[in-house]
Amino acid sequence: MVVDPASAPVCLKYKAYKRMVGYAIRYANNHLEQKKWKEVYGILVGSVEKETKVIVKDAIPMIVGDRAGVKYENKTYVDMAQIDASVYERSIQDKKNDFIIGWWHTHPGFAFFFSDVDKITHLGYQSPNPFGVALIFDHCEKNQESLGVAALRLKKPERGIFSTHQIVKLDYDLDIKTINQKIEKAIGNIQKNMGKILKELKYIQNVLFEDGFKSLQKNYGLSLIPKKDSTVLDENEQEIEDIDNSYIWDPESFKKSYQIPKFREKIEIQIKNYQEILKNLLKAQESAKFNANKSKFKKKLKNMLKKPNELYNKITNEFIKKIDIISPYFDYLDTDERKIIEKYEENMEKYHSILTKLNKKAELNLKA
Repeated sequence: MVVDPASAPVCLKYKAYKRMVGYAIRYANNHLEQKKWKEVYGILVGSVEKETKVIVKDAIPMIVGDRAGVKYENKTYVDMAQIDASVYERSIQDKKNDFIIGWWHTHPGFAFFFSDVDKITHLGYQSPNPFGVALIFDHCEKNQESLGVAALRLKKPERGIFSTHQIVKLDYDLDIKTINQKIEKAIGNIQKNMGKILKELKYIQNVLFEDGFKSLQKNYGLSLIPKKDSTVLDENEQEIEDIDNSYIWDPESFKKSYQIPKFREKIEIQIKNYQEILKNLLKAQESAKFNANKSKFKKKLKNMLKKPNELYNKITNEFIKKIDIISPYFDYLDTDERKIIEKYEENMEKYHSILTKLNKKAELNLKA
């Protein structure tokens, strides 16, 4: 059976619906003044089944806008690219055909249609993929008989914004009554707990990252800093990850492009000096002196690394506690909120990688 992609039906999985609604109701709901309602935007992940039907399996929140529109930012596009790559990797790993199948946004109080701006956005999905679909959620349209969501496509995408839109058939993996019962419970939990979740995110940003990690890097710095921006942390630090992780210590080469933290330089020099002394003792076959010096040097190095290890563990344990609280509601966080966690994790993982290698080098296990 040949199906026109522009009118192909859509099946919305409950997981995707819950994530979409869970984010949407944070910014427009019946308990919030109408003048404070805001539109939100996200992307859809799913697959095309036998070239006849679209299955929407996930609806990832991206960004919040104003009362009648959403403005994209550079980091939103970066986040989309990262999501696209991770979806592709998972598809290969799980042997599925999932990809970014479309987008979703909200029309609080406006019902279901495409504005000209919506058409332009949708062309970015339907032009490369004729099955590309848009879901629109309006909590005002939600009731016992309706889930308040519609699936839309452009009838003739080749006409661009001059094309009319059409609402296509939308099915669900559960019956509407069951979904409504489940979603009301989920909405209640989100509205009850989201304030606390946002406080925990703020704690990660301000206390664990700004105060904790930056203090750790300032006093016991390990990560190399690009000279073009010698602040404690920079978005471009990711560029030097391979240098740090390869762990070939070449300070003269690094100094051309990077600022080497004083603590890192000091302990690297100390380790190198101790290694040279121990190598000479090995060559001279002075085993008693070798063992005595090795024990003494190890103690000094471990003492130098004691504080950064303690601080790292303290900050990490605090972070784990916060993530345990946040994780049940992670699905309802947007790009900016997810980036708070990602930025912390990326920088702490990099620091930990170098610290682990220093701890290992501090054992002074030389080959005879």
